[in-house]
Amino acid sequence: MGKLFRAMSAVVLIAMLNACGGGGGAAAGSGSTGTAGSTGSSDTATTGPVLSWTLTNAAGTAITTLSGSDTGILSAKFVDVKGAPLVGALVTITGDASLVQFIPSNGTALTNASGIAIVKVQPASLSASGSFLLKGQAVSSALTATYSSGLTIGSATLTLGALSFATAPPVPLPAFTTTVINIPVTSNGAPATSAPGLLLTSLCGNKADLKLGVATAPGQYPATYTNLGCLLGSDTITVSLGTSTQTIVLAVAPSTIGTIQFIRTDSPGQALVLKGSGGVGRKESALVTFKLVDQNNVGLEGVPVSFSTTTNTGGLTVLPIQATTDANGEVSTTVSSGTIPTPVKVIATATSQNKTIISGLSDGLTISAGLPIQRFMDLSADKLNIEGWDHSQEIAIVTVAMADQYGNKVADGTTVNFITEGGAIGSSAQGACNTINGHCSVELSSQAFRPTNGRVTILAYAQGLEDFVSSQGTSQYYCVAPVDANGNPVSQSAYRPLVDTCPANAGNDAYTDMGDAFLDTGTQGGTTGLLSGNTLDGVYEFVNNDHPIPYNHAVYTSAGDGKWGLNYIRKQAEFTFSGSIPTLIRMDCSSGSCVDWTGGPWDIVTGVAGVGCTNQKLNFRLIDVHNNPMPKGTTVSSGDSDKISLLTIGGSSIVSTANVGGTQHGVMIKADPTCAHGFVTILVKTPLGTSYPFIFNSH
Repeated sequence: MGKLFRAMSAVVLIAMLNACGGGGGAAAGSGSTGTAGSTGSSDTATTGPVLSWTLTNAAGTAITTLSGSDTGILSAKFVDVKGAPLVGALVTITGDASLVQFIPSNGTALTNASGIAIVKVQPASLSASGSFLLKGQAVSSALTATYSSGLTIGSATLTLGALSFATAPPVPLPAFTTTVINIPVTSNGAPATSAPGLLLTSLCGNKADLKLGVATAPGQYPATYTNLGCLLGSDTITVSLGTSTQTIVLAVAPSTIGTIQFIRTDSPGQALVLKGSGGVGRKESALVTFKLVDQNNVGLEGVPVSFSTTTNTGGLTVLPIQATTDANGEVSTTVSSGTIPTPVKVIATATSQNKTIISGLSDGLTISAGLPIQRFMDLSADKLNIEGWDHSQEIAIVTVAMADQYGNKVADGTTVNFITEGGAIGSSAQGACNTINGHCSVELSSQAFRPTNGRVTILAYAQGLEDFVSSQGTSQYYCVAPVDANGNPVSQSAYRPLVDTCPANAGNDAYTDMGDAFLDTGTQGGTTGLLSGNTLDGVYEFVNNDHPIPYNHAVYTSAGDGKWGLNYIRKQAEFTFSGSIPTLIRMDCSSGSCVDWTGGPWDIVTGVAGVGCTNQKLNFRLIDVHNNPMPKGTTVSSGDSDKISLLTIGGSSIVSTANVGGTQHGVMIKADPTCAHGFVTILVKTPLGTSYPFIFNSH
């Protein structure tokens, strides 16, 4: 009975142990309450395998917090229910990844013969800060246990030590020479494994180059310092890390000046206009910029540079005459034009320590064009006679060219205005044009209104100078006693011809005092006969619808203002809107000059046939319906003929002309070898295709 009881008791005990997990995985989560230095909590009753740990520093002292570059040693012990160590078990430690990191990085280790696994614990970063639950799990075969404990991570206190040079630098440190600065950093008194936020500054600014290197040992950070030509003589390098700051002083030498280079002007490729001729699109001055660089082609700051010019012809000036280079080594001055055209260069001279170092020369500038002057204004057209009486939108290209008193082409952008008696001139944008390279063009197109005689005058005008004769040989207007706007006397050297006033005086230069410009409509009625010219009379006639263009006043006046200066300079020309139907008028040139034919029927040529026949010259003129020339490009050629023929044709194509009476032509009629009678045809054809024959018979 006793034996049976003992056997049954053993079975019950085994069953109870199995129920408590003593023999396998049913005991997962069991553990102890922690040990000294580790504030842990048991996850299960101590009736199965147990996981527990201690957290100490490198000296073996128990800790509950980590900060900065601290490393905690976590010793996790895994034992079975009887307290026997479990060997080779896998222990895994986890925590808040933003606050903590492990060595090895996966937080795992195997237990040794004593059942202990070692995992190192570090703050995730020097700035990490906060509390969390450190968790662990141990697994051996079918046995599992867990454990957890609280851990606090505190942000590191980083401190800078005294700065020093790795090797003693030269005194002073030459420009573009590098030295190394040692920067010690500790975290909680121990060498810092990292030092985020290290800031390096220099009093020399961009004239020093500071670069932080990679730590050569824990807590030892090198920085390279390169002198870029600092002018201070002594530089203070400051290193900051949080609230910790250290400085070190270094003697430095400035750069050696290398070259001074011309780099730009604000008027590239553009000539300056003469003094007093400026305006929209016309510059009287140019900003010229140089760059001073050292031997390494780096800009030098704070160096004085003096300026001069290769000539001061016509009162040309340069200001300022001295300036100091900026942070990029650049320095500028302004060249202002004088009153005489001239090429010019700017000389820049750099000085250092009161000693001239080097000079540089700008690209050439040109002081060139002044305002246009009347005598250099020109008007031309590709055709003066367009087939515009019977057709609209026939075009003549009108070109105006201008120059100043020196014959230099005016500055680009000088405006020329146009008005016309008939048709239309200019573009939809403006009835004007702006010069390029001294000239500009507009279109004159045929359309209503058409003057009754088919003759159309255009006027081109621009603001410019009245003609004068320079008595001083300077091409500048000479005034004996100029005064300013307030009536105060002005010296000749300071006289501004177009700004100051020149009262009438016998010693002043002679000039042409121009009245107001006007569009001369010329003869209004039809024209007859042959004239080598136009119908413009040069007299303003209100009754003829002449169009006045007063300058600086409201009412037209033919008289000038009594002084030399600005006015509307002007040119005009007469065009014809030529008809397409030609008229041939035979001419008699036997007396040495040609007159219209009066010697019988105009279409009979005597002497070209019959007894004693010879070749005969036939002279004639061609006109349109208004006694104007036929359109430019009208051709004169031979048509049908019998026995007699055209031998030569003079003036076979109508040229550009607006002459009253049209164009004159001559043809040679060739006699038949047998002196037989016959006829010959002269064919006239306009550019737009109108063709008309004129038949001449022999007699």
